[in-house]
Amino acid sequence: MTSAVVRAQVEAVNRQFYEAFESLDAAALADCWASTDDVACVHPGGPWVTGWEDVRDSWEVILANTGYIEVAIEVVDVVINDPVAWVSCVELVTSVSGTDRATASVAATNVFVLGSSGWRLVLHHASPVVRMMADA
Repeated sequence: MTSAVVRAQVEAVNRQFYEAFESLDAAALADCWASTDDVACVHPGGPWVTGWEDVRDSWEVILANTGYIEVAIEVVDVVINDPVAWVSCVELVTSVSGTDRATASVAATNVFVLGSSGWRLVLHHASPVVRMMADA
């Protein structure tokens, strides 16, 4: 496969991950992940979670306690070292709780591995960041 085709596949599964998150769809989110003991996840401000069952459970808690979430992605960098690829980005996460709407900037790295069922997440690491504003 050409590098353009592989990059398009990685970008597509990365989009699929964020679309599943935004739709609060646990099954669709699970489809993005490799269901192995060596997957890992760090949610902003959260602990290091390892193993598919614990990673899945961490997402299910987030989804169950989220009424609305929107994630815009910027500063995307895709690196491919087939059969591994990683996407580095800034997530602009908007959530609503009651009448309060909040937006946070989160630096994220998503690592994917190509297996028999396609590209699957093996690591999602997200940390809050302070956005630098350009001088006006």
